[in-house]
Amino acid sequence: MRSRQLWALASFLLALALIASGNDSWRTKPFSQWDEKEVRQILENSPWAHRVRMLVVKPGLRSVACPSGKPPCSQDSFPPINSSPAEHKSSMTAADMQATQDIRTATPSLPPAAGVEGTAVVRWVSSRTVREAMFQSRVQRGQAKPEESQQSGFFAPPDAYIVYVDLRVSLADVKKVPQSGVFTAAMVQNSALVLRSTGERISPLTVKSAPLPVFDERKEVALGAFYVFFPRIVQGKSALPETESLVRFECPIASGTITSEFELSKMGRDGSPDL
Repeated sequence: MRSRQLWALASFLLALALIASGNDSWRTKPFSQWDEKEVRQILENSPWAHRVRMLVVKPGLRSVACPSGKPPCSQDSFPPINSSPAEHKSSMTAADMQATQDIRTATPSLPPAAGVEGTAVVRWVSSRTVREAMFQSRVQRGQAKPEESQQSGFFAPPDAYIVYVDLRVSLADVKKVPQSGVFTAAMVQNSALVLRSTGERISPLTVKSAPLPVFDERKEVALGAFYVFFPRIVQGKSALPETESLVRFECPIASGTITSEFELSKMGRDGSPDL
């Protein structure tokens, strides 16, 4: 009986190992061989990326103010991912920032809305792993050729930490979201990276609009997508010390806060940090 139990336990552990190995199958291949499933995993369920379920619209909400005051809310052009954030000034004005603070007290203009759940996708775009997955996704959709990966600068490390964030709702719930200003650049400008060891909050250098995610079989519609640039150096020191183990990304929106935690020790390739 005991040998049978040990055999069952060994089989169970082996199955778990195979599952874990299968989940990380992309690690044993060059990125040019990653299939669609592996690319999706890297971009949405890996040490560099997470899908976060949250409430997008609170029950009873009547309207959401557009931070720009002039719908549709502003959409910034997206610079090359390896461009210097110092070259791009934020488009946020004092009025934008104040409007963001006033979102919760916006003058009602629509009938009370039902609560709407959605998903925020947060990923560490400045990592080479994510940029390789993004490029391979373009190849799979016929938007790029494999040989273009050899072009100088495409995979050059950016001089900032770049976090991508989008907010999605089910296609069936789109009409339940009041106005188009529910997720804007002005809101994302209030994002922060929070260090677990010290509680220090790192503010963005700038925010730029990102291409909206591709509509797929999950039938999710993105309300907005942005790249958030954070400094690598703060007051002459590394923004993320080697001793830091966890960094939390926070992005406040009208219904709450998009929160995603990154374990830095797991964000490595070939024995080196990939941030």
